[in-house]
Amino acid sequence: MLINSLLLFIEETLPIFILYAYICAWHSFFDSSKKSLPLTAKRHKPLSTWIFTLRQDHHFFYLFAIILGLLSSAILTYFRPWLGMTLEGIGYEILLIVISLSLTTGVILGQTTNNDITRKLLFSLSLFLLVIPHASDFIVFFTSVGQTQLRPSVYVGVSIGLGICVSISYLLFFVFLNIDKSLPLKIAIALFLAGQLSNIVTILQQIDVLSSSLPLWNSNNFIADRNEYGQFFHVLVGYDATPTLIYLVVFGAATIIIFTLLMRTKVTENKNTVHGVIG
Repeated sequence: MLINSLLLFIEETLPIFILYAYICAWHSFFDSSKKSLPLTAKRHKPLSTWIFTLRQDHHFFYLFAIILGLLSSAILTYFRPWLGMTLEGIGYEILLIVISLSLTTGVILGQTTNNDITRKLLFSLSLFLLVIPHASDFIVFFTSVGQTQLRPSVYVGVSIGLGICVSISYLLFFVFLNIDKSLPLKIAIALFLAGQLSNIVTILQQIDVLSSSLPLWNSNNFIADRNEYGQFFHVLVGYDATPTLIYLVVFGAATIIIFTLLMRTKVTENKNTVHGVIG
């Protein structure tokens, strides 16, 4: 149960941590509405100015969105059986598709806008939408094991998984923060969002809208879907050990379209940033 809870926690929460790292890195590269101050000037600012700056930081928007998403996921979990019976039994799957499309749109619009508040709200909305289904899945799992004597193993698995996700998130943020150009970050975001959209293919196959087809290859012997490496690369770059043709077509088309939209963003880059603000 320790391994199962660890893998499930990583599967459900790693997308949230990776998206958080990406949008924070984006803030560090792009913020056309604020001007940066030298680090020495920051140190000599009065306490009241520090507090004001802290309150304006984008992390508060995103953490609030995550907390709100966790609360909303509990509501979704409660109504999940009812949703599963609506629309001829595919109500919940339709909701997942709408959420996936909406969060992708929110991230793209947030990255192409030059308005600071609009960007924060769109990124917050995307995080909120991403948290809801993933947290709901974990609540269902946690509730199912709550009736057994396996909770200590689950707690340990969650603790280890949380440490792994936080470490990966910080590492990604640090890497992109120290790259001179924004192109690698745009590619990473495009791959991440394309992977999220490609999950729609699996959902449509589950509800028999798309017919299941044979995979083009099987790389489970190299990196299995269900181990920690497979889950990491699935979230990061849309990896699938047994991809079908329709999956590759959707993933490839989504990557190209999203990357093209991101490349049309016209902003000024500056590596001299403090707290994600550039001049």
